[in-house]
Amino acid sequence: MNNKVSVISCNDYDRENIKEALEKLLEPFQGLSWINAGMKIAVKVNLVGAHKPEDAATPHPAVVCALTEMLVERGAEVVLGDSPGGLFSKAYLSNIYKATKMTDAVLCGASLNDDFSVIDVTNPNALQLKNFRITKYLTDADAVINLCKIKTHGLMAYTGACKNMYGAIPGMLKSEYHYRYSTHQSFADMLIDLCEYVRPQISIADAVVAMEGNGPSNGTPRKLGALIASENPHALDMAACHIIGLDFEKAPTVAAAIKRSLIPESIDKLDISGDIDSFKVDDFRLIKTREVKKWGTTNKFLSYMLERIFASYPKINHRKCIRCERCMRFCPAMAISIVNNKLRIDRKKCISCYCCQEFCPKGAVEVHRPITARILNS
Repeated sequence: MNNKVSVISCNDYDRENIKEALEKLLEPFQGLSWINAGMKIAVKVNLVGAHKPEDAATPHPAVVCALTEMLVERGAEVVLGDSPGGLFSKAYLSNIYKATKMTDAVLCGASLNDDFSVIDVTNPNALQLKNFRITKYLTDADAVINLCKIKTHGLMAYTGACKNMYGAIPGMLKSEYHYRYSTHQSFADMLIDLCEYVRPQISIADAVVAMEGNGPSNGTPRKLGALIASENPHALDMAACHIIGLDFEKAPTVAAAIKRSLIPESIDKLDISGDIDSFKVDDFRLIKTREVKKWGTTNKFLSYMLERIFASYPKINHRKCIRCERCMRFCPAMAISIVNNKLRIDRKKCISCYCCQEFCPKGAVEVHRPITARILNS
């Protein structure tokens, strides 16, 4: 179990400052000395949608460009890519590459992935994801670098290094997986299975400006002034949760990684390079979701009533809704319909995957907590 984590200060997105910070960040891992000339490196960037860099929904292009320059200087061939929700196609990704300014990295020597083929693979050591389909450009690379953004997440409370690997699953197939793995535990284990299969050589998190509130797409930018790296993506996530004040047991992927002995139970047992506590914030706006643990009952009616009374669920803010119907198209449970000229979520059908929230372009879908849960929490 590799528990080494590096965290370093970086207060802005000036390209030279970012590059200098990245070089220091990677020193505990011998930098990029593992790269040989001619290697093909796939940089898996979290490109959740067509968001501008200042929205803090995606890694900033300055970080991508600085990392690209460092890789190219060592003679590597660099390809940037992702498969966010929607079609895994050139037309769909081209718009996202342009909006997020990943096109800037082309000037630094990278290429943007234009291979939209997929392959079927087996993963016999997995708990959940034993057979699946994956984007081929990642398997063709000699090594994968995981470049994520620190953000809140409607379903998983937090998204960082492990969750970023979900973009290895092509396009609309992700909706099927949301439906198939519809509990926190099964979804978290599926994400870990996928992350362990891809096995990124190193994971790097852009936390210079993170996202709080209604993440992972429409939250509020929040400056943390940090870059984080680890060869163990789960250790990176544990460190990030410590910084934003999220209890590990309330972050399903971190809780599952602890259970699977991929990381220790305590932050004190990580080998941290840098003063992590200097980056910690006490008022980071987290998303209050239902508990990761089971309700502790086998009675279906009682379980249903407890869910209705206490569980968070997605709710449409009709004042923000522009009726684009993206939420309806991306809903894997087909729980959204038009009623009286308004989009409505059928809670009986809803599996609380929060795809609607993630892909709403206006942030009109929000995580709603029942008043009972709010009163008891206070």
